[in-house]
Amino acid sequence: MKKRALFTTTVPVEVIFAAGYTPVDLNNVFVSGAECQRLVEKAECCGFPGSSCAWIKGLYSVVSEMDFDRDNDVFIAVTQGDCSNAKVLEEIVSLDTGIKTFIFNYPVDRSTEAMISEIGRFAAFLGTSVEKSEKKGAELSGLRKKLRRLDELSYLNPGLVTGFENHVWLVSSSDFNGDPELFEKDLERFIRDLEGKMPYFARQGRKKIGYLGVPPIIPVHQFFEERNATIVFNEIQREFSMSDDALSLAERYTQYTYPYSSVFRFTKAIREIKARKLDGIVHYVQSFCHRQLEDIILRKMLASDCPELPVLTIEADKPLSKIDHRLATRIEAFLETI
Repeated sequence: MKKRALFTTTVPVEVIFAAGYTPVDLNNVFVSGAECQRLVEKAECCGFPGSSCAWIKGLYSVVSEMDFDRDNDVFIAVTQGDCSNAKVLEEIVSLDTGIKTFIFNYPVDRSTEAMISEIGRFAAFLGTSVEKSEKKGAELSGLRKKLRRLDELSYLNPGLVTGFENHVWLVSSSDFNGDPELFEKDLERFIRDLEGKMPYFARQGRKKIGYLGVPPIIPVHQFFEERNATIVFNEIQREFSMSDDALSLAERYTQYTYPYSSVFRFTKAIREIKARKLDGIVHYVQSFCHRQLEDIILRKMLASDCPELPVLTIEADKPLSKIDHRLATRIEAFLETI
């Protein structure tokens, strides 16, 4: 039976592979399923307050419906650098399932030395070494470069890759669907098909949109695509792919912006916004999440660096299969201003 390492947000997946575990990003399991709404409601029936984040409720319900092998499965929560609710979720999972759990913390100061220490602690927990993990990181570097190529095709040829396709490939790289070799083969095939279409591609005039914020719980990408606009920059999803060059795991996971300060994160995002010559920005915020406040910082930084760029902030609470009328009207009005 495969050993599984379940986690609440991106962790050094190289360590997981080096230890012989199959990584499982619980977020991807939750949001890619057909029963997102039921899973959220189930958590509320189990005592989770309605005012808590839908993601943490979804993760709880996904875990509650999994079969566990106490000798092989482990649960990894990230608190420092992500969500403080993950600490309580880790306690609940430990109490309910009896499997081993681990808290991974990103160093607040982005210290390389602290990251080396944390990766070492993580490797020891899983029964492997930093050296083996670094070797696995080198093996995955080619795959990460292919993800960067996919991302380049997205913004150099708006509409050739839909915003949702870009989103799915990049967000799935948090665990490579548990099988990096198969993932790479499928990605190679997808890119090859895209490059074959390029000489005949003439989908001009599409508005180029940047999406900032956590991956959405509602079908934002598809809604834009249907209105002659393509999301060509998925900020956090791109960060999950770790496609920037890095010399070591410690460097890779300190360059990764999501767990650190919003100023550090948005400084990098604004570089991409300028390079991709975007027509507008959508900032998605999840209800009942502390990251809602980051909208204040983002708007101040954009006002300074990109004062003419239109910005729309949208918020969602629970999963929806389609954009509701109120939000649809706001997005359509935003597109008309571009």
